[in-house]
Amino acid sequence: MKEELYHYYHSKKDDRKDSIPRINQVSGDVPESDGPKKVDYIRYDNPYEAYLTAQIQVYEALIPILEQHITFCEDDDDLDLVLESLEHHIYQVKKQAYTDVEDWEQLLDHLPEDRLEEIKINPKGHGDLLLKELIWIRSYEEKWLKNR
Repeated sequence: MKEELYHYYHSKKDDRKDSIPRINQVSGDVPESDGPKKVDYIRYDNPYEAYLTAQIQVYEALIPILEQHITFCEDDDDLDLVLESLEHHIYQVKKQAYTDVEDWEQLLDHLPEDRLEEIKINPKGHGDLLLKELIWIRSYEEKWLKNR
C-alpha cells in the first residue's frame, strides 16, 4: 500500500486522473527514495488518496498496539479483556485516522440498507473501502453506546 501511494505522489501530473496537486503541505524534507512524502492532513475529496493515506496511518499506529496486546496474551491476561481492549484501541486509531469526513458520513446517512450491506460484504473501489471503514467505526460506536 505504501508503494502504491508512493507511486501516486511521484507520478507525473498527466498520469493522474486529475491535475489537482495532491500535497498541500509537506512536513520535512523527505527524499523520493525514502518512500511516500509525509502529509500534514488527508484530503478527503479524493477517495483513492484518502483511503490509502488513512490506511497507512492505521497500519503504523497499530503495530505498537498489537505488540502490546500480544504481550498481554503472553502474560496470561484474560483473553476476553485483551480482545476487548484491542478492539477499542483499533477503534481509537481508525477514528483518529478518519477525522474530518463529514461529507462521507452524510453519504452513509443517505445510502439504502442494501447498498450499505453490499459495501460491507463486497466493496468496490476506494470510495467503498473508505465507506466500509466509516461503517465499522459507526457500528463500534453503536455497540459501545448500547453497553453504557
